[in-house]
Amino acid sequence: MIHVYYGYGKGKTSAAIGAGMRAQGAGKNVLLVQFLKDNKSHELNSVPFHVFEAPDSLSFNPGEEYNEWVENAYKAIVESECDFIILDELLDAIPKFIPLDDALWTIHALAVDEQKEVIITGHQAIDRIIDDADYVTHFEKVKHPLDHGVTARKGIEY
Repeated sequence: MIHVYYGYGKGKTSAAIGAGMRAQGAGKNVLLVQFLKDNKSHELNSVPFHVFEAPDSLSFNPGEEYNEWVENAYKAIVESECDFIILDELLDAIPKFIPLDDALWTIHALAVDEQKEVIITGHQAIDRIIDDADYVTHFEKVKHPLDHGVTARKGIEY
């Protein structure tokens, strides 16, 4: 099945990782790929499953080196023997770094052909992915300290 967690509210990655931890607890193998995050997010220190890590040089405005990383990530995803795959921030990597048709093909190959559980997160809703999903959860920010000038805090926002 395909799960989509999207929106500008806090907690998409945490929800995806929580679902992955539940799956791992039930004996499933889990792969986490974070498309637009560097390796400084502290959730990576606690996940008990395989993480395909982004390069240390990745920023929120990646350049050409990111295209090569995306190719390697896609190869790892398609070749993975994991039952449960989290594609964190994939929605935000489309279409700038990943063509929508490539993402759709991969999602379908995993969830439909391979019988894998796939969670996709990101800010933007992409209609074709939302339409194909089995679960869709919209995270909406109502209030956030950032609105009042409080910067991201270690262990809370990253």
